[in-house]
Amino acid sequence: MSKKLIALAAAAALALTGLVATPASATSITGVVIDAEASVSASHSSNTSADVPASAMTSRTLDYSASNSTSRNVVRYVVTTASATTVSVTSAGGVKVIKDLADADGVAYKIDTTVASTGVSGSTTASNLTFTFYAFTTSTTAGSVVISTPSSSLTFYVKGLAGAAYNLGSVKFPTSIVQGETEADSTAVISYNLTDVFGNAITTGTAPALTALGATASTSTTYSTTRKVWEAVVYNATASSVAMALNLTATDLSTNGFAKPVKTAFSSVSAASLATQVTTLTAQVAALTATVSALTTDYNALATKYNKLVKKSKRVAKK
Repeated sequence: MSKKLIALAAAAALALTGLVATPASATSITGVVIDAEASVSASHSSNTSADVPASAMTSRTLDYSASNSTSRNVVRYVVTTASATTVSVTSAGGVKVIKDLADADGVAYKIDTTVASTGVSGSTTASNLTFTFYAFTTSTTAGSVVISTPSSSLTFYVKGLAGAAYNLGSVKFPTSIVQGETEADSTAVISYNLTDVFGNAITTGTAPALTALGATASTSTTYSTTRKVWEAVVYNATASSVAMALNLTATDLSTNGFAKPVKTAFSSVSAASLATQVTTLTAQVAALTATVSALTTDYNALATKYNKLVKKSKRVAKK
């Protein structure tokens, strides 16, 4: 799913500084309206208007609705100038700009359209001192939009919101599970990443369903901000072999031009009881102890023979 877009020009919020140059001129920008919500004066050094949609769209079609902010996936800018002049717009950081949302026949453009670019231009006239364009992005990293006339310039920022989880990735299953372990003591960790349809990381929300046959699956899955992965555990194996599966609920958007979602991952591992492991390790220790004892006896026998053949100063100590 794609991103709802946020037009952000607040330097504090994005740790970015707005570029504002507004020399007195008849061709300077007198205001910018973002999504018909608030007028931003060209004299502001830190523009604060922002569009914060509540959710992401489910198709790739560019759309805009001034009356319904939750369905919007593009940001509209309406630039007003003091008098008739040229207006140029450039974008960076993954942001694309476009002058219209539909072609001459009224067919809505798609997000992957080649009509969108990193620059558009136009002009205002004496009878219409406004110039309108749209911006969109598929990234959760802020990109910039710079609006310029011959005598002034304003910078705004556009940042996408991550959509719903679409892909499971970097899945790591445990290589063994111990019988009798509790959830708190379990070291059988399952870790993975979640991304939206555009590859943006998902760090909150509902995790994929985890099931385990022959063991108990953790009922809680958390995102580790340290390791940057989702994590859950499997514990208390009751069989010699345990099967584990992750299942993500995601709407298939392949008919809209996306790849099919990666929704499942599976693995099976061997399980052993603590008692069995202790018995096995005890036997291994006993065998190693017997080996060491035999080697020590052999060494001492050789040392006795050697010491009889050499001077006292050359003799070796026994073990």
